[in-house]
Amino acid sequence: MARVLPIGLDIGTTTVRMLQLAGSEDDVRLVDAAKYVVPQEAKRDPSGLREAVVEGIRGILRGRRFRRREAVMALKADELAVRSMRMAKMPEEELPTAVNWEVQNKFPFDTATAVVQYLRAGEVRHGDQVLDEIIVFVAPRAAVESKIELACDMGLDVVSLDAEPCAVFRGFERFLHRREDESVVTALVDIGSRTTVVIARGRDIIFVKTIPIGGAVFNRSVADCLELAPSEAEALRRRLARRSEEADPADPVCRAVTDCIRPPLEDLANEIGLCLRYYAVTFRGPRPESITFSGGEAHDPTIPRMLGERLGMEVTIGDPFRRIRTNHLGAIPDRRQCASEWATSLGLSLKGFALAGVAEAASAA
Repeated sequence: MARVLPIGLDIGTTTVRMLQLAGSEDDVRLVDAAKYVVPQEAKRDPSGLREAVVEGIRGILRGRRFRRREAVMALKADELAVRSMRMAKMPEEELPTAVNWEVQNKFPFDTATAVVQYLRAGEVRHGDQVLDEIIVFVAPRAAVESKIELACDMGLDVVSLDAEPCAVFRGFERFLHRREDESVVTALVDIGSRTTVVIARGRDIIFVKTIPIGGAVFNRSVADCLELAPSEAEALRRRLARRSEEADPADPVCRAVTDCIRPPLEDLANEIGLCLRYYAVTFRGPRPESITFSGGEAHDPTIPRMLGERLGMEVTIGDPFRRIRTNHLGAIPDRRQCASEWATSLGLSLKGFALAGVAEAASAA
């Protein structure tokens, strides 16, 4: 049955993206998509930043095609603690209580009032024991309440908060429905201000890690190397990205910027390599044959290319709009730009199908 899904709202450090889908799981169409680039002057003051984001989203809601005001928002890396834990195997109904007990006093905030979610990643061997690897997502209560309050100020009704890694994967998970896909190992690397690595087997996430290297570090590296203000470095990288298809790699400016970000890129490649090694050792599975990149930094072809070369792996730039009808909206979003930057907001909106399924099951019961 066709339905209008919630707006997926992805609030980044430099850009806010919002996207809404409609239709059925077999026939998804885009209702609208828009983004708001945070002004440089607003970033200097937290209260000014919040005010700018609120006014920016209100303006988008007034002037675009978005329907209804329900929204799903992402909990980002600085709002969410992610940890893998090994626990004794137990019945599914006993796991929530055990997980909540296990996380107590293991995070630098009050876990008694925190919001705790988890994923069962799979079986691992520890000596003679077979244990369950559990990925735990823990958000301080204050972060959750702040998110809801922000949405209210924007004129939105939050129907769900989602861990950003889960939202990123959801946009690509929908392609994995065949029986042969159940054993396929997928590696997703979403690069924004930070980097999130997600490894999945079939439709199940089995590894998540956030790495504090991304656009913010790249901008600082360019600023330091070229003796620019951070805002100037960010603007330069943004300008080069807009003309990336026509840019000549031999151009002195392009070459200088590439040289500036090379050291943090090498550090990032090493961190991603450690993630892949952990997966291979822990779950004794085949190494992914390729890496799919998404996020705002994937628009710079230099970044995926250099990471792929360093890791010795094939690189793909993810297109979350694949099999989603967008032709009725013309160039919105502009497919000539980086479609992969919409991966999080698209995955957030797709969560509407799961929420609707839970609601229908509850009403049937």
